[in-house]
Amino acid sequence: MDPWLTRGPGVAHAPSISGGREELRATLLKPYLLQLRSERGDAAARTLLSTGGLPGSVLEDETIWISLGAARRVLRALAASLGEQAILHCSPWLIHSEALGPYVQMLRVSAQPIDAYRYLLAHSAESSRVGNYRLGEARRGRIEASYVPATGMESGQEDRLLCHVRQAELESIPLFWGLPPATIDHPRCLADGAQSCQYVVRWHEQTPRNLWFGAAGGTLACAGSAAMSGNLMAVGIGAVVGAVLGATIGALADRIGRDRGARILQRHRIAALERGLELRGLQRLPEGDLSGSLLGGKYRILRRIGSGGIGTVYAATHLTLGHQVAIKLLRGAAAADAAETARLRREAQVQVSIEHPNVVRTFDLDQTPDGSIYVMMEMLQGVSLARRLREGPIASGQAVPIFISICRALEAAHRLGVVHRDLKPANVYLCDDGAIKVLDFGMSKFAQAESLTQDGYTLGTPEYMSPEQCVGASVDGRSDLYALGTLMYEALTGDIPLGSHNRRDLLELQQHALPTPMRDRRPDLNIHPELDALILRCLAKRASQRPQNARQLADLLAALPISELATSLPADLARQAPVDGAGQQEVRPARAPVK
Repeated sequence: MDPWLTRGPGVAHAPSISGGREELRATLLKPYLLQLRSERGDAAARTLLSTGGLPGSVLEDETIWISLGAARRVLRALAASLGEQAILHCSPWLIHSEALGPYVQMLRVSAQPIDAYRYLLAHSAESSRVGNYRLGEARRGRIEASYVPATGMESGQEDRLLCHVRQAELESIPLFWGLPPATIDHPRCLADGAQSCQYVVRWHEQTPRNLWFGAAGGTLACAGSAAMSGNLMAVGIGAVVGAVLGATIGALADRIGRDRGARILQRHRIAALERGLELRGLQRLPEGDLSGSLLGGKYRILRRIGSGGIGTVYAATHLTLGHQVAIKLLRGAAAADAAETARLRREAQVQVSIEHPNVVRTFDLDQTPDGSIYVMMEMLQGVSLARRLREGPIASGQAVPIFISICRALEAAHRLGVVHRDLKPANVYLCDDGAIKVLDFGMSKFAQAESLTQDGYTLGTPEYMSPEQCVGASVDGRSDLYALGTLMYEALTGDIPLGSHNRRDLLELQQHALPTPMRDRRPDLNIHPELDALILRCLAKRASQRPQNARQLADLLAALPISELATSLPADLARQAPVDGAGQQEVRPARAPVK
């Protein structure tokens, strides 16, 4: 689970600005800054921030904590530039893609607007340390809430612009479903001398009223027409037929409305996830090279062999025993992040618990004196499947045994309730001795445990994510089978089934687009029709239409007529295998570079 994707990423580590007091998240300013930037340009927005005592970086990273005084100064400047009504009503800008980062978790857990309101009020401390909400009455289409300053933090909160900001956020929530903005009654206000701000929020719900209107309208229309004949039986039959037809049309209209709301919510969820990833990228710290140093008193670091946003993978040797291992070291900001530490611990625990020849072995987990967590794993000699695919596709007869081995690894994990959630060619290793290893359970979760996903949502790799994973829904082993279907498609054709240069568009495609059959995509590769059909089945949008477990998929793959599968590809498809800078075959640790 990734805390940078929750409401208010990086609470423990985001820097405070102006006055040194971490009181309010700069999130509250972002919609207005986006509007000002749109109307008057980026320079105007940065100049306004500067005059209010804040740096221009607030435009890029709204997770920064600022003082209450700085927020009031900037809000006054924004009101002078945009007008006070623009502060009160900023709905289109609050749901702008660059302002959605703080709402990832809220959108993930919300099926209806009332869910979003409950989450927003319950987690107000993630954006403010000077006060919090108290939820009063809550029912369909209506809630009552009060904002109460924290004890000793009342000074400065009588500013009416702060009330406008809270009211604007409450007004905007229904827009995530494509509904009109909520209407807000504000009977009590801190600006008028009250002890709290009271808000009564009302919004239009997506109710099945078209069904009843349709039934009533159909009854009246058909019965009225039949009444002209003077036959009571005809009137009765007309009323029944009209009611059924009208109700059917109304139900269809209601369903179209619900589907439209769900699609709009899904687009906002994806946009929020995208923004959360961008915010996470802003917080990465540089990584030093530890080659030559001694780790834990027993491992000599030889060289760095992979690196990423949260850490580095090194080749190391045990001083006493002499054998080589791969060490994944979590350092910098990630080492101080409890969730990233939990993720690395989870990876080690999962890989230790899954005792299977197709899952990489983990030997130890420890911590350096400065708090950095590291995991020791077996060193693998060979190439990742991703590196192998740079040469071109793999013949079916050679690929199917690889696929079966991956299924066996997933079967062992799923038997323990572990879902990998990031299966892709970079996490499959083709060892020189012929073994196939599945790596990187850093994003895995137990099917019956949500401890690492309660506070946010960690994306896998969008090209391989199942439709249910794209929107943060619950996942099980069949999500891994969808990823495996994508991997198999890519291995056999040389390309992924669904692709886009834009991450957001790609996540949309995973929801709705159907992949082209491999035999149509690459007729030159002579892919067996049964294998093609099986892989398309793995790529079904509904989990219930895929193979129901990894063992079943392995059996279906093993039942393919091996003698009819191609064992080689045309020579003109082959490309020279990649080599490293020294002209040597690739040697990788038990995972591709960490993220």
